[in-house]
Amino acid sequence: MTASSIRIALAALLLLSSTACAEGTRTESSRMDWRQDGARLGIASAQGTVSITAATPTGRFGVQAGDQVLRVDGVPVHKVGELTDALSASDKPSVPVTVRRAGRDQVISVPTAAWRAVQPPPPPRPPAPPSPPDRP
Repeated sequence: MTASSIRIALAALLLLSSTACAEGTRTESSRMDWRQDGARLGIASAQGTVSITAATPTGRFGVQAGDQVLRVDGVPVHKVGELTDALSASDKPSVPVTVRRAGRDQVISVPTAAWRAVQPPPPPRPPAPPSPPDRP
């Protein structure tokens, strides 16, 4: 192999691996179903798209079931945690959120107070280490 053919092969390998890594980050999926005092908020993310699956009572969270959340205060969101963190951590009373609703992109004002109570469930605990073997 010549030096130039090795460079071409390495460049192709690098391009393929970076594309695979980028696709891997977009295919992460997660769900959250939060309930408290008669209120419910369901959020799902898959392939970089965050969707609202439930939001009751109507108007409490500022979003509706079926909304796809695109940006919070101008910052793109791709995961459930990015959405909940951005809205619950804001010190503003409301934040502009870009959603796709009924096929149209629109900016809505989302009140942040209700989101401060929304906390995703903690990650599962790691398994306990195995106990040491019995000695005779």
